[in-house]
Amino acid sequence: MTTPELPPPNFVKINPGQCKILMFDDMWYEKRKIRDPKSGKIKTVTAMVLHVIREDGLEVDKTFSVVSYKAMQTLAALARKGWLYARNIKICVYGEDFAREYQIELV
Repeated sequence: MTTPELPPPNFVKINPGQCKILMFDDMWYEKRKIRDPKSGKIKTVTAMVLHVIREDGLEVDKTFSVVSYKAMQTLAALARKGWLYARNIKICVYGEDFAREYQIELV
């Protein structure tokens, strides 16, 4: 009996030092429980979740989640201006854990 291959992930992951060009069509917030990487304790955070319709030029049906408040502010500002949806947004990630920074720009 063969083991079937795992399907591709239904979420976008951007590793430190990596950039992706994403296009969104919806946004919402979710409460999530995560393990704090420093203390090891479980805590509840609010994540901004975006529905991704294009990833690096390819049509997809995925989500992209952010818990960085600074990144949420940038993305929410783009949404308020009407620039978040159906436009190419370049997102680059630098650093890890609490030192993680996002560079977000329209392209």
